[in-house]
Amino acid sequence: MFLCSLIGCVAVSVFSCKTPFSTREPENPSTEQSSWIQPTSPAIVLVNLRNALAEKNVTNYMRCLADTGYAPRPFRYVADPAVANSNPGLFDNWGYEREQVYINQLKLFLPKDSTSALNLTPLSETPTQQDSAVFIQAYHLVVNYKCDQPECFRILDGQAEFRFVRNNEDLWYIHRWEDKSTGDNPTWSVLRAYFGK
Repeated sequence: MFLCSLIGCVAVSVFSCKTPFSTREPENPSTEQSSWIQPTSPAIVLVNLRNALAEKNVTNYMRCLADTGYAPRPFRYVADPAVANSNPGLFDNWGYEREQVYINQLKLFLPKDSTSALNLTPLSETPTQQDSAVFIQAYHLVVNYKCDQPECFRILDGQAEFRFVRNNEDLWYIHRWEDKSTGDNPTWSVLRAYFGK
C-alpha cells in the first residue's frame, strides 16, 4: 500500500511538470546596484557618498552618516545661513531622521533614467586624528529631478565642511555637515529645503 502511494506521488510530480530539467527565465535582481566600499577612511566615506548619489541608493547614502546606533556622535546638518534664514525653523536640529526624509523625497522625484553627479574638490583637510577628521570641499552637484516649478534648482555649488568620526570598529562616518554658499548658484541647502519640508 505504501509503495503504491509513493509511486503515485512520484508519477503526479513528474507528469505535472512540463519539463522538470529545463532552465527557467532569470529574474531581475531585487536589490539596488551598489558599489559600497567599507569606510575605513574619511576619503572613502566621500567616495561612498558620491556613488550613492549617482546610483540613487538611499541606503548607502544614509550609511555615510553617523547614526547613534553605530557611531559615537549623532549626525547634524548645518544649512547655509541665507537658506536657513529664509526657511525659519526648518534646519533647527536637522539630524539623521530629517536627512532620511529629504533623501527619500528626492528619490521619489528622480526618474529611473536620470543622472546625478557630485564632484568634490578638496580645499583643506585636517590631519586625521585617532577618531576624528575635518575635510573642507568645494562641491558641484547636478541632480536631474522632476520639477514643474518655474525655477528648478538642478545645479548646486558651494562649500561643504565634513566632520568625520570613527567608531570602535574603525569605520568612519560624517557626523557634522556644514554648507556654505560660494557664489551665485544655489547651495545644497536649497535642495534640502525644497525636498525636506
